Amino acid sequence: MGIGFSIFSLERFMAGQFRATPQLPPAETIVYRGWMMTPQQYWTFHDAIRGTGASSLTSREQYELCHYLPRWYPILESFTPETLFFKEGDDIGAKLHSRGWTSCFLKDYVKSVGAAGGSIARNLSEIPSIVDKMKKYRGEIEGGICVRRIEDFEPDSEDRYFVYRGKPYARNGEVPDAVAVAAQRISSPFFSVDLARRCDGVLRIIELGDGQVSDRKQWKAIQLLEILRSEHPIHMK
Repeated sequence: MGIGFSIFSLERFMAGQFRATPQLPPAETIVYRGWMMTPQQYWTFHDAIRGTGASSLTSREQYELCHYLPRWYPILESFTPETLFFKEGDDIGAKLHSRGWTSCFLKDYVKSVGAAGGSIARNLSEIPSIVDKMKKYRGEIEGGICVRRIEDFEPDSEDRYFVYRGKPYARNGEVPDAVAVAAQRISSPFFSVDLARRCDGVLRIIELGDGQVSDRKQWKAIQLLEILRSEHPIHMK
């Protein structure tokens, strides 16, 4: 498809050694497709690419904007469930009780936990055990705790969209208005937008993600590659 690519060992990179095979061509724009990195790890990765003479499609700040919910939430607040942010050691239940909350959905800055009962606290007393599960299954709490107001969504209504260089793309059919708004407001060259249909018919933004580390979900590989080559050639890594 006219897109050059290289591979590298993530384990060696995490250990402090970065080597792409074949070597990255100088002056090329590089897009990463692989496992999630923390913003700090991505900063190191971004600098390693620059050290080869190439450049990253996504800057360090743009990666964190889409990777961490507290960064993008203020920009799209009216399109997504109400969310409050806490430190890991906060008495979250007490603070929610004082605000009149009786239930919530919990995640850290990046992901929720789907195992062992999931991330929904139907009662505020369940919050500590869900946070413990996040630490157990994710290994750590990344960033802090995000508490989201529960909204009723239609089963199996969630779908993923991508935005590349300011243009939104749908896997099938039309691009919803919420995705078009995100494409206008979010200053990042490549990111994903997950929408779900609320039971009253309103489409809501569930999550944003940096496009480099977003799963394809139901997208075919060739669909994503066609997006990436739509503007001008890049070098995938």
